[in-house]
Amino acid sequence: MNKVSIVTIVKNDSAGLEKTVKSVTAQTFQDYEFIIIDGASNDGTPDVINTFKQHFRKIISEPDNGIYDAMNKGIASASGEYIIFMNAGDVFASPEVLELVFSSIKGRPDVIYGDYLVDYGYTTRLLHGIPAEKIWQGMLTSHQSTLVRTELMRSYPFDLNLKIGADFGTLYKLAVKGCRFLYTPVTIAVIEPGGVSDRKRIQVYREHLQTVRRYCGFSPKIIIYYVFRIAESWLRQRVKSILPEKTVRTVIKHKADK
Repeated sequence: MNKVSIVTIVKNDSAGLEKTVKSVTAQTFQDYEFIIIDGASNDGTPDVINTFKQHFRKIISEPDNGIYDAMNKGIASASGEYIIFMNAGDVFASPEVLELVFSSIKGRPDVIYGDYLVDYGYTTRLLHGIPAEKIWQGMLTSHQSTLVRTELMRSYPFDLNLKIGADFGTLYKLAVKGCRFLYTPVTIAVIEPGGVSDRKRIQVYREHLQTVRRYCGFSPKIIIYYVFRIAESWLRQRVKSILPEKTVRTVIKHKADK
């Protein structure tokens, strides 16, 4: 059994896939398997897969019912002790990342998570993982910086009824079940902004609230927190839509420099 299964989901993103593959294969930690789940791409993605096919333990190329359906296929195919999703366009922060992660932990925690960088092109911003006890507030870190024991992911796959927040849904279930979360101060991934969760932040918070209420019931503290987050997201979107792009970049760069 490999220590970790690295699963990459892709559809019509040949450039992003090539970047991700090169990042994975550059890892100094070699105890991994690499799985590609392709949503029947019709651009140059199949050519990239064929070019690097010697690096993949398994390739699945077929239509799917969205990203979480594809990720569940990756879970079903994985045989490593841990699983991490490094989807097309995502990269590890350095070639030593997995080596640093596994050398920094003891025992067999159920969930391992660290920090991540957001690459805006003109600046980067480091975001730290938050304490596990605050998981009711949302994702502890990005899913690209989270490793989960594969057997647990098989028991609690992504809920396809959640269109954007299924990754949070699974992790929250694990927290409710008493699984052990371990933070490691390693910058694991570099991701780009502008994904679905960035563009639909209000829906993200609504789905997170749906998940938390399902397992914790009604809590005024939780309701107030998410109402505030939804209102804040709406206001941010409105302000961002009227500000010049240069001003938005200046604000982001100021946050990154803090």
